Amino acid sequence: MIVCDGRRPRARSPRLPAALLAVVLLLTFGTGIVSAIGWHTETVDSAGRVGFFTSLALDGGGNPRISYFDDTNADLKYAWRDDSGWHTETVDSKGIVGWYTSLALDAAGNPRISYSDDTNRDLKYAWRDTSGWHTQVVDSAGDVGRYTSLALDGGGNPRISYYDYTNCDLKYAWRDASGWHTETVDSKGIVGWYTSLALDGAGNPRISYLFEWSDDLKYAWRDASGWHTETVDAEGYVGKCTSLALDGAGNPRISYFDDTDDTKDDLKYAWRDASGWHTETVDTEGWVGFFTSLALDGAGNPRISYFDDTNDDLKYAWRDASGWHTQTVDSAGNVGLYTSLALDGAGNARISYLDYGNGDLEFARAETPPPSVNRVPGGNAAATDTDNDGLYEDVNGNGRKDFADVILFFNQMTWITANEPLAAFDYNGNRRIDFADMIWLFNTLGNPVITPTPTPSPTATTQSPTVTTPSTTPFSAAFTMDRMIGTAPLEVRFTSTSTRPYDTLDWTILVGDDVVGTMIGENPSYTFNQPNTYTVQLEASNSSTHEIATAEKTITVTAGPTVTATQTAVAGNQPYPSAHNLPGRVEAEDYDVTAGYPAYSDATAANEGGVYRIDAVDIEVGGSNYDIGWIRPGEFLTYSVDATAAGDFTLTLRVANPEATTKAVRVYLDGVPAGQVVIAPTGGWPAYGEFSGSTRLALTQGRHVVTISFEGVNRLNFDWLSFAR
Repeated sequence: MIVCDGRRPRARSPRLPAALLAVVLLLTFGTGIVSAIGWHTETVDSAGRVGFFTSLALDGGGNPRISYFDDTNADLKYAWRDDSGWHTETVDSKGIVGWYTSLALDAAGNPRISYSDDTNRDLKYAWRDTSGWHTQVVDSAGDVGRYTSLALDGGGNPRISYYDYTNCDLKYAWRDASGWHTETVDSKGIVGWYTSLALDGAGNPRISYLFEWSDDLKYAWRDASGWHTETVDAEGYVGKCTSLALDGAGNPRISYFDDTDDTKDDLKYAWRDASGWHTETVDTEGWVGFFTSLALDGAGNPRISYFDDTNDDLKYAWRDASGWHTQTVDSAGNVGLYTSLALDGAGNARISYLDYGNGDLEFARAETPPPSVNRVPGGNAAATDTDNDGLYEDVNGNGRKDFADVILFFNQMTWITANEPLAAFDYNGNRRIDFADMIWLFNTLGNPVITPTPTPSPTATTQSPTVTTPSTTPFSAAFTMDRMIGTAPLEVRFTSTSTRPYDTLDWTILVGDDVVGTMIGENPSYTFNQPNTYTVQLEASNSSTHEIATAEKTITVTAGPTVTATQTAVAGNQPYPSAHNLPGRVEAEDYDVTAGYPAYSDATAANEGGVYRIDAVDIEVGGSNYDIGWIRPGEFLTYSVDATAAGDFTLTLRVANPEATTKAVRVYLDGVPAGQVVIAPTGGWPAYGEFSGSTRLALTQGRHVVTISFEGVNRLNFDWLSFAR
C-alpha cells in the first residue's frame, strides 16, 4: 500500500554559492518533456469516498460529463459541469452498483452508462432523458458485467463489451428495437478482462482485451462472416488496462500496461497497419501505465492518460513527429487512479481520475498559456504563473517552480529583457530585469536567503557572467533500490545507475526537510528503523566542471503488524464481508475492513487484478474463486476471526509457489509473532499446495486478529487460510 502522505515534489537545496553561478542542473533537467503542457486541476465530488471507475465524455460544447462509483454509498453517480460549476447526482442505488462504468453521450448530449451490479452480478445500463434516469438489466446469465465498455452506433443504439466471470468469456451485447441481445466473442481460456470497445464507420464492433490465461493482449472484430480474434502482443504479461481507439481509416490503436515482472512495469502502445501489428514502449520510469485511457487527436496522434504508481501521480503521454513525450499532470498526494481521457474540439486534453488519498473525484484540463508570455529559449513551454500572483516563476514552463527555473532565468536574462513583458519577470519590482530578480527567484524556493554582493549595475542585465563550461559528455544521476516499502526495521540496498563523468556520489536520507542519514559510494545500504515516509536523494558531482546532478525516490516504512493485542482490539477492525468463525476457512481476499489498525499493506496503489474489491490489494480470478496475486516483499494482510471455543488451532495456507525456492511466510497473532508457514515449490501458478504453520495458535474464545506477513517474500498466489482445532 502506498502511504498517502500528501507529499509534494522537492529538490535538494543546491550548494552555495557555486550552485548559483554554475550551470549545474542543465543536463539533469534537459531531458524528458519536449513541449510541456500547462494543467489546471479541480475537485468534482468530495462527498465521501467517490471517484472510482471514472468514465469521461465531452458534449458538443466541450463540457465534461463523468460517470463514477461512490464507494461510501455503493452507488452509481454522474457529474457534469456548466457555467455555474459542477453538479452531481445519483443514478442507481439499488445494491452495490456502479463498478466498471463506461459513459457515452448520444447526439443530443444525453448520457448513457454501462456498469456492473455487484450485488446481483449483472450487467446493467442506464440512460437519462427529459423524465429522468432509467436503468435496466442487460445480462443476468451468471456472474457477468465486469470490465464494461460502451459505445453508441450511428442511431444512438448501445453496444457493450464485458467479461463473463461464470464462463471466463468475452461477451458483447447490443440493443435494437426488439430489445437486448448478447453473444460470446471469445471463449478460448480466461478471456475478456479490461475490455475496450470502439465502432468503425459502419458500426462494426472492435474490442481490445486481456487473454489472462496466457497473459496476452488480444483484439477482436466482427464483420459479415462473424467474429475474428488475434493476438496483438505476447511478450511477457501484457494487456491489462487496455484502451482502444480507431483512426480515421478505422485502424486500431491500443494503449495498455506491461506487467511482465517487478522491474518491467511499463506503459505500452500498439497499432495496426497494412503490414500488421506494431508495439512500442511509451514510459518506463518506474511502475507506470495502469489505468490507461487513449484518445486520438485530429491528426491521428495518440494521447494517453495513466497512473504512475511509483510516485502516486497522474501522468500524460503524447506522440508527435519527434517521438513520445510524457508529463506529470497531478502529483498532489496519491492521485491518478481510474483515469479517463477525452479531447475537446481543439485537441486539448481533459482527464477525470481518482484522488485515492482523499477519496475525491478530480478533473484536469490542459491550459493554453497566456499569449503575452512566450517560451524562453531552453524551456519546455511558455512560462507559467504557479500561484496566480502575476509573476511567472515557472520560467521553463514545466508546471512547477524549481531550481531549473533559476538556471534558465540566469542564462536568458538578455532574451527575457528583450522579448518578455517586464511585469511578468520583474520579481523584485525594481522595474528592470536583472541579477536581483534571479536572487529573488532563488530565495522563493525555500533555500537559505542570500544577498548578492556587490549588487550588479543595471547595465549588467545584458551580460551573462562567466561560468565554468559544463562537460559535453552525458552526465546524470540515477539509482535503483531493492525495495520501496516494508516494515521496520527495513534494510534497503541502493545501486547507482548514474552516467559519468562524476567523481563523487553523496546520498542523503530525509524525513520532510530533516536529514536523518547520509551515505557515499556506488552501492550503499541503509537500515530504516522507524516507520515513516523517507526521501532518498542522490547527488552526483564532478569537481573539475563543478557540475551536479540529482535524483530522488521515496521509501515507505510501516510499523507492520507488530502491535500489541490491546492496540489491535481497540483499533476495531471488522471482518469482511461477515464474521469468520473458527474452526473454518477464510478466503484470502476476505481480509479485514480497516478501522484504525492497517488491514493490509500493498506495494502498489492499484488492484492489479481489478476484481472483487477496489482498494490496493491485488485480487485476481483464480484459486478456489479469487486469489491474492502480485505479492511483493513487505506486504501483509490481517484477518479478524472468532474462535467459538478456546483451543489450539493449526493454521494452513493454500498457496501457489511457481519457483524452485522455498519461502517462509510470517504469522502474527494479535500483533505478536506466532511462527511461520514454509511454502515449498508447487510447480507453477495454477498448482496450489496446502502448508501448515510451524506453531499451533492458542486461541481464547472470542475475537482475534491473525496477520499473514510477506517479509522478504514475493511471487506467490494466496488462495485461502484455514484453522483446524
